[in-house]
Amino acid sequence: MKIVLVNLPWRSFGKIGVRAGSRWPHLKGAAEADYLPFPFFLAYAAALLKKHHFEVSLIDAIAEEMFYTYCLRLIERARPDMLVCETSTVTLGHDLRLLQKLKTDIPITLCGPDVNIRQPAFLASCAYIDYVLAGEYEFTLLDLATHLRDSKPLDGVCGLIWRDGGKVRVNPARPLADIDTLPWPLREGLPINRYNDSPGDLPLPSVQMLASRGCPYRCAFCLWPQVMYQGRSYRTRDVVDVVDEMEYLVRQMHFKSVYFDDDTFNCGKERMLQLCAQIKKRALKVPWAIMARADLMDEEILEHMQQAGLFAVKYGVESATQELLDNINKNMDLKKSTDIIRLTNKMGIKTHLTFTFGLPGETRQSIERTIDFALRLEPTSVQFSITTPFPGTTFYKEAKEKGYLVSENWLEYDGNHRSVISYRDVAGRDLEEAIRRAYRRWVIHAARKYPSKIRGYYRLLMSSLRKRGAMVTWRSAGVLLLRPLSRLIRERFGPKEALAEKAKENGLQAGRLLLLCENGSLRLYWDGIELTRSAGFFSFFEDPGDTSRKPSACPWQVKKVNDLELLLTRMRYGQALEESWKIKVLDEKQIDWDIEISLKDQINALTGKIMLILSGRYRTWVDAWGEGRLYPVHMYRKIKLRNPRSDFIGLRGRKHLAGELPTVFLDLSRNSSQCLPLIQNARSALGARVLAAQTRIANGNGAGACGVHKAFSVRIKIVEKDFDKRRRKNSCVS
Repeated sequence: MKIVLVNLPWRSFGKIGVRAGSRWPHLKGAAEADYLPFPFFLAYAAALLKKHHFEVSLIDAIAEEMFYTYCLRLIERARPDMLVCETSTVTLGHDLRLLQKLKTDIPITLCGPDVNIRQPAFLASCAYIDYVLAGEYEFTLLDLATHLRDSKPLDGVCGLIWRDGGKVRVNPARPLADIDTLPWPLREGLPINRYNDSPGDLPLPSVQMLASRGCPYRCAFCLWPQVMYQGRSYRTRDVVDVVDEMEYLVRQMHFKSVYFDDDTFNCGKERMLQLCAQIKKRALKVPWAIMARADLMDEEILEHMQQAGLFAVKYGVESATQELLDNINKNMDLKKSTDIIRLTNKMGIKTHLTFTFGLPGETRQSIERTIDFALRLEPTSVQFSITTPFPGTTFYKEAKEKGYLVSENWLEYDGNHRSVISYRDVAGRDLEEAIRRAYRRWVIHAARKYPSKIRGYYRLLMSSLRKRGAMVTWRSAGVLLLRPLSRLIRERFGPKEALAEKAKENGLQAGRLLLLCENGSLRLYWDGIELTRSAGFFSFFEDPGDTSRKPSACPWQVKKVNDLELLLTRMRYGQALEESWKIKVLDEKQIDWDIEISLKDQINALTGKIMLILSGRYRTWVDAWGEGRLYPVHMYRKIKLRNPRSDFIGLRGRKHLAGELPTVFLDLSRNSSQCLPLIQNARSALGARVLAAQTRIANGNGAGACGVHKAFSVRIKIVEKDFDKRRRKNSCVS
């Protein structure tokens, strides 16, 4: 029996996501460019199947940087008897749409840290999904594969949700396994040198390991212990076996450092001392790092760990306010934790601290205290996030009961960029701004703390002179130096102030983003540069079956609702159709564009189209499955998208104009009806590119009756930073 396990690709709006192996599935930010967690559950499951003589293949499409079509083709060519996919709450809809594209009839099994897939209604509504594995799934998958191979009834497979004829069956939960019975995770065949979680700049290539599973504490927001490990459980591996694996990875696979990615590594002082003794006994002179709880540490443990090679520690601090920590049942002694962090720094062990904004009881003052606290502790590196209530956690239940939850669109459950919670004193927008402000302050603080980075620029200059020659080096340096100068000139002498004055009356402004409504057009500006052309935002409605109706439109009636919201209305087809635009600026990089139509007369059929007309300087288009080059701007042609049903389309900013011409996306996932995405050139006279979406609003079956209809609900997103990297060549470090 052949089984393929896969971590599906995940790309969205110019960013690459992390799913399998991450306790916090999210789209990576700029500070995480090289971060890539190891898919432990998939790798352990693959190793267990292989041990029991199944033919196994493990594909990590995220680590391999695969595009969607290539990943699907790889699966189809393998022709497995079962496909196993790890999913998550954030990526569930994305993963299901991708799996629907498979052209072969392969039995599909879903698993992972998401409770939505465990509801009987899920399997009943997704006919192309055959099985769901609940919780920790290595032994459940082995049991399922064995029963299928031996043609045994599936009602004896604990932890399985399956379809028995037309009825969905939910088998009893599987008890947690003894993790010492698991083989070491499968690493062969994976791009092992790409996995990177190296706090404190651990030497590369670095490898990730687990020495335990679960956590004995009850943090309300923590995903894996509650959804994967059935709550407050903590299981440890045999210390000798842990060091055996560590020795193999260092001496046989030639890794230069080890990171233990346990939920809480340092539970049990005696166990810690035994582990350190084993490492020293085998003379494993390799740096290693851990994820630990600060108030469980003491000086003796740290001294033994340092003697055994401890290089860095990740501490989860979360907040500078003890009351907020108590609100989420973390029950951590903040004062002792502070002392331990300072002791760790004093001993020369590097620290990486994690903080989160949005715990119950959060205020603007507590946010500022947390940022100040993070800087005072002088860590080597930090992580800031927005607290996200994943379904299945007690935090989600509490947020829903108390009305903190503002969205159940799982795509927005990404604690890096979006907040789905809002409190009386702190709105979601405040939390999103807080994370940006925290990172800005950290960058300034780190630059002052580590002036040695200036020497790094000198070394880069000398290296470039040797490899590329003086002419290319000085030209590149000149561009880098002139860019901030040109930006300063634009800011001082450009039209920003005049635009801002106009926006006060007939526009919206948030940071560098500005929308200006005048002369019947709605134009978009970014950092003083106009991104749109001609009318900018445009919509069109027609009745294809009635040529007697003229699709004429009256002038817009513009009402500025507040500083971040515009309402535009006009009549079409005489007085037969009233069109309303609601434009809302969420922040300086996101705009909601909602269109409603009110039909005064019966219309048999009605189609609608919206267009965002952008600068002709864009050269590259993007959809959910890939990207490509645009036709020359004078050619009036449409682009053949890689995914004709893509949830988003975009134009990528030119690489040499990063910060001047940003990437712009049109997000169609909020639309209730199916939209057909389009990318095309405008007519040659305009010299512009067009992002468009088309939908059928009324189709002659009564949908065109008089009344209000939601036509479009889209979001415009601006990504300032250009795509970080193109496809990298495989590298092998011996």
